[in-house]
Amino acid sequence: MSKINHITIVLSFTKVDANGKQTEFKRRFANINPDASNDQIKTFSKLIERLTGETYNNIELIKSLSI
Repeated sequence: MSKINHITIVLSFTKVDANGKQTEFKRRFANINPDASNDQIKTFSKLIERLTGETYNNIELIKSLSI
C-alpha cells in the first residue's frame, strides 16, 4: 500500500490591473500534515484568505507517495 509522505498546497488567485491585464498569483505551502483531510485544507485556505485579504479561486493539492 502507498503511503503519503508530503503534501503541498498551492492557492491561486487572479488580479486584474488598470489596463485589464490578468495576472495569476500563487501561494505555496509545503510540509503540510499528510493526514490532513480535504475539509481541513479548505479551512486552512479560508484562514489564509482572512490573513492576506486575497480570494483564492483554485486550491491545488500535491501529494508525494512512497510505493
